[in-house]
Amino acid sequence: MNSAITALTAKVWEVDGKKNVSLAEVGYADIGVDEGWEGCGQGPAPNRFHDASGFPIVNNKFPDMKGLVDDAHAKGLKIGWYLNGCACGEKKEVTDQYVGDIKRLHDYGFDGVKIDGCGAQVNMTFYAELMKQSGKNYTIENCHWGKCGPFQNNPDGSSCPTETWCPMNQYRTSGDINASPKSWFNNLQTARKFLENDPPLSRPGCWAYPDMLEVGQVKGSVEWNRAHFGAWCITSTPLILGLDVTSMDKLAPIIPFITNPEAIAVNQQWNGHPGRVVDLGTTKEIQGWTKVQPNGAMAVLIINTGSTPFTASVPLSKLGLSGTVAVRDIWSRKDEADATGNFTASTIPGTDSGFYLLSPKTAIVV
Repeated sequence: MNSAITALTAKVWEVDGKKNVSLAEVGYADIGVDEGWEGCGQGPAPNRFHDASGFPIVNNKFPDMKGLVDDAHAKGLKIGWYLNGCACGEKKEVTDQYVGDIKRLHDYGFDGVKIDGCGAQVNMTFYAELMKQSGKNYTIENCHWGKCGPFQNNPDGSSCPTETWCPMNQYRTSGDINASPKSWFNNLQTARKFLENDPPLSRPGCWAYPDMLEVGQVKGSVEWNRAHFGAWCITSTPLILGLDVTSMDKLAPIIPFITNPEAIAVNQQWNGHPGRVVDLGTTKEIQGWTKVQPNGAMAVLIINTGSTPFTASVPLSKLGLSGTVAVRDIWSRKDEADATGNFTASTIPGTDSGFYLLSPKTAIVV
């Protein structure tokens, strides 16, 4: 874990023409301790990893959890902790364990928490109240796999957010992502119901996310991995790297796009909507997404899931624009010819994507 902290802060990359830049400086400045720290079976009963007072027991893989957190902070990172996992098999909900979890979260100095949906403690409202009582603000990730089933202390009895209930900063819309070629694309579809409501349920302070990024590990081409990154950008999904950041060999091929400032800007901008599917009037192998940007601009991502190259010609009205727009290719970071009436994208090879910013000249958002 300390080596991952070092890797994120190492000034070894060339980014946007600047040498000796770290991933943390680009924005990947948070790191998380995921499942695997629990002292399974070390509690007072079989499968328990909480002691008799409700405090979580850390195994010997993490001999100094506070020291680990301090190391991250010393290097300018924030660090989060995984709670309520199911690996040990705890099944009985215990109030003291909610209290013990948050007490240790605070004692160790963590900045955020990922709360799984498979352990015994599933009351997100109670967890959030305990965090507030600690006197520290935490980033809260609700990893409930997109299941909107029964849930305590939510007015409508659901584990998914409503317009008035969201005691978390981000919440999973899917099952676990993996490196198979279609996993990320299938996960992307699970986010749609949270993006397409009016108003959308994914919004500042309450973001939907179809799991962390598998960029750099997805089986297939670098371009297909890049399409995955673009999809997370255009849906305002938190950008969380899920690969071994200590591996220069894995990072080198993806650095050009995971550090692309124009792609990251699309992800970070908020102008009223987190991003949505748009009907391009094409085959099922082609999926289009848009996200409104400031000053009347529109980001457009076209994903070609098939094997046949595709050239899109889309009426600007389908993209919520009219008049004449300037066209910027985000992947190549080059300007293309202005578009009037129709937007014609460059040919997109199979299992690849086109990512564009359309900015008004005489355009208005309609």
